[in-house]
Amino acid sequence: MAHHSISRVSPRMRMALDACVLLIILGTAAALFLHGQAPVTTPWDWNALARAFFRYEEGRGILPGPLGTGLITTLRLIFWSFWLTALVGLGLGLLRASRVRSFRMIGTIFVTINRNLPPLVLVFIIHFFVSSALTSHINWSFIDNLPFFNALLPHPNRMGVFVSALITLSLYEGAYVGEIVRAGIASIHTTQWEAAKALGLSRVQQIRLVIMPQAFRMMIPPLTGQATSLIKDSAIVSVISVQELTFQGTEFMTSSGLTGETWAAVTLCYLLLCLGVSGLGRYAESRTQW
Repeated sequence: MAHHSISRVSPRMRMALDACVLLIILGTAAALFLHGQAPVTTPWDWNALARAFFRYEEGRGILPGPLGTGLITTLRLIFWSFWLTALVGLGLGLLRASRVRSFRMIGTIFVTINRNLPPLVLVFIIHFFVSSALTSHINWSFIDNLPFFNALLPHPNRMGVFVSALITLSLYEGAYVGEIVRAGIASIHTTQWEAAKALGLSRVQQIRLVIMPQAFRMMIPPLTGQATSLIKDSAIVSVISVQELTFQGTEFMTSSGLTGETWAAVTLCYLLLCLGVSGLGRYAESRTQW
């Protein structure tokens, strides 16, 4: 009990930490703004940067610029990667927690390989040796006929590299999520298993109805951290020409020469995405407290 009270962070301490983070962000933004207004340096072109995200054209409405296109692609990549990573991680976690030795070995081998490979190497392996062989024979033009999914997927011409990125991120991040799921299941006391078995529930029903609801509460904080890692790791797929935010930022910086503005905007986009996911994680944690 004493240890629990010591480790708990008081609301005032949390507010102080949040205030410090906010001051750092505001100070950085102010320094960037003042740097752009200083007469001894080249003024930063914020208008050009805004047009690089979205611009308005008469008769055509709001159109995305290069950075806007990259942000949209990143959001699409994150959306699909979250679901695929969750499925891969859940499957690996159940394999690792299985009573069947062969299943545990399969999960262990898969997790070990993916966790000990650099993500850049995994990107190249998936793209050049796995995904290209699978996606090269698929005609992706059917996406244009889907009324809903065509907004959540890139142009059919870009689907090959997009699928490679999805497979890479879901396998790499799913290995870590699998360990989180395994640890969450292992944290549940054996009396819960015994009680579920006494009720006459099957093994699947025990996990689905008794174990996982309890384990999920403990998995929320590490899952939130892994979700933010997925957002940051999504930038690495720019090496296979996925036109996400980092790739488009590099292209726009090269063509416009707006180095500082471009990377300040890209940094802010990633920061806001990660803070948004962290906020959702804290909300989910507060809603599932004992």
